[in-house]
Amino acid sequence: MLFALVVERLGADSVGWAALLACLASVALILYGLRNGSGVKVIELTGAIAFAILAAVGFYGSNHTLNLLADYGRGGSVLLLSVVMFISAFTIPFTEQYAHAFVDQKYWGTPRFRQVNRRASLMWSGIIFVMAVCHLISGALQSSTGSSPPPGHLLLNWVIPIILIIVGVKRTNHLSEASP
Repeated sequence: MLFALVVERLGADSVGWAALLACLASVALILYGLRNGSGVKVIELTGAIAFAILAAVGFYGSNHTLNLLADYGRGGSVLLLSVVMFISAFTIPFTEQYAHAFVDQKYWGTPRFRQVNRRASLMWSGIIFVMAVCHLISGALQSSTGSSPPPGHLLLNWVIPIILIIVGVKRTNHLSEASP
């Protein structure tokens, strides 16, 4: 969100700085997790690495590259997040890392705990994928029309994603309440 807000307000020339800020925010979340004992979470680590790479490209890329990142960086980074979430559902569901703070440790190794977290991780990967598609469509509109903001910007980049997050949170709460 930080990357998107900075680039949206300051334009393509700010891509490197926006990505660096997003990287530093991700690193701050990692350090907070280490400090409070909850550990490094795969989502935060992925964000730090992805935004470090985007920052490097943003600082050294051509004007054409910066324009592409301004138009498609939000969608691309959200798509990467969706892929990581999806893969985690078949290894260690990313939601387990967050659930540990709310679930008694005696349940962590149970098949039900893993099943609920696998379902939640798959659901969130789907929600985040739909958000990525919305952001990429908005980026394509931005790129093709050159208008800032492009038609549908508010709907595609804010309204639909916020609704999806609200639905995801409610569904996650339902999944966690339904499990013993």
